[in-house]
Amino acid sequence: MHSSLALYLFRYVLGVSFAVSIGATVVPAFGAESDRIEVVLPNQSQELVNKGVAAGRLKLFLNSTRSKNHGDPADGPFFEDPQPIYSVFVQSLKPGKPIVIDSSAAGWPVPLDQLSGEYQVQAVFDNHHSERGHHSPGNLFSKPVTIMFDPIARDTNVIELTESLPEMELPTIENVVWINEASPMLSLATGKATRQRAAVVLPKEYNNINFPRRVWPTVYVIPGFGGRFTDIDSTIRMLRAPSSGAVPQAVWVILDPESPLGHHAFANSQLNGPRANAFVQEFIPLLEERFRLIRNPAARLLTGHSSGGWSSLWLLLTHPNDFGGCWSSSPDPVDFSAFQLSDLYRDETIFTDAQGNFQGSYRKSIGPVDEKVLMTVAQEVGMERALDPDGGSGEQWDSWAACFGPPGIRQDLPQRAFDPTTGKINHNLIEKYWSKYDIVRLVTRNWKELAPVFATKVHLLVGGRDSFYLERAVMNLQKKIAALQEADRRAGVAPVKGDGFIEILPDATHDTAAVVANGRFAISMREYLKKQGFGE
Repeated sequence: MHSSLALYLFRYVLGVSFAVSIGATVVPAFGAESDRIEVVLPNQSQELVNKGVAAGRLKLFLNSTRSKNHGDPADGPFFEDPQPIYSVFVQSLKPGKPIVIDSSAAGWPVPLDQLSGEYQVQAVFDNHHSERGHHSPGNLFSKPVTIMFDPIARDTNVIELTESLPEMELPTIENVVWINEASPMLSLATGKATRQRAAVVLPKEYNNINFPRRVWPTVYVIPGFGGRFTDIDSTIRMLRAPSSGAVPQAVWVILDPESPLGHHAFANSQLNGPRANAFVQEFIPLLEERFRLIRNPAARLLTGHSSGGWSSLWLLLTHPNDFGGCWSSSPDPVDFSAFQLSDLYRDETIFTDAQGNFQGSYRKSIGPVDEKVLMTVAQEVGMERALDPDGGSGEQWDSWAACFGPPGIRQDLPQRAFDPTTGKINHNLIEKYWSKYDIVRLVTRNWKELAPVFATKVHLLVGGRDSFYLERAVMNLQKKIAALQEADRRAGVAPVKGDGFIEILPDATHDTAAVVANGRFAISMREYLKKQGFGE
């Protein structure tokens, strides 16, 4: 799921600054049928169209001047205070020729000419898809402008595309090695050049010739939704802190879960390709050849939070003989009958409950019992559809569709499992495609093989008041495993003993559970490595 700290990192990662101001000119438009935003690439800026790619999607991000959202409008979508988004497809962007966004554009929550009030507005021309959504290097940006919208007046505002998002620059950091390797397996499957990336963070004694250890266990870290392999600061601080003795002394590999269609979850899928197989069969051998890593599955550990929590659990359960264990916190839904607040197998729509009330997607706890829904599923999906009506937004629901489902109207775009305007669920598609990634069903089908895995290798935590309602699915997984274990006991099957656990942290949220998990998992991984003979 989303992380409030990691959703939109491109400003930090790519070093882009939008600090320079720009003016918006207001042009009288007597007789106009709708408010219009005209987005123009200046005549002198042809060089900004990188590599001549002139077709793409023009996206307009707004942020009310009364909103508490920080940053620029293009840092959106915003989840704590959703803001309007509009987009149109552009066949050919040409300098000096305006692209019009008006009431006919794909938009949310209302057509452009129904907006009222003062907004910061920013345009993005998304014509590169090497990264998720509108954060790809080479995309063109305007600087934020302030526009007053009046549903009675009919105005035309002109915005200029003056910035190009630069290529990612990776800094030189002691004991950090950046990996960016072509994947023959993924490139063949997807039909386009695809790479596997990671940051390898070496322990402080790795290059100490007098240190007795020469080879090291490996901790593979999978960031959550929006997180990247560049998210290494916390790992570096942890390994270099005075209390680092409490942390597993290992080579920590921060993986990159991003794809043009969103978080690929390290799952084999039709659109993202064989991500799990490529990681296990290509990337791990490459790293073990290049670094002094222990070439023993028991010395490979997986961990992650949120979407990274689901990914680490999925990798372990589908490749149990390739890893020593997973330490997963607040995973994306592990039971599709409790997909946040929806039952994808039985409910008619993901937007509302049986009483017609809008389903929440993101909530905040206020006090011991009370909570406030800050974003509904309908709002979230509405913003994704405004970004790309064809399902290529790369945001959360489109990302799940790319991971779990088949291609849609194009072979490179996912088919949504529901109507994006009504939320009506396509149950045939859920059963045929999505259900294969339902972890509760996977466990039920393969219990004989997975019973010892849960007993000895799965370490799972989730907050009882998770911000995205993820505790509901984990509770169902917990109950299913207990029922299967009870059935084994009645059948005279001796239970496997181990230090695996699934635990609900009563009052923890999505973010606070991550803090608890960091401390608990570090101790647990350290003890595990010691028992396996891989400790200090």
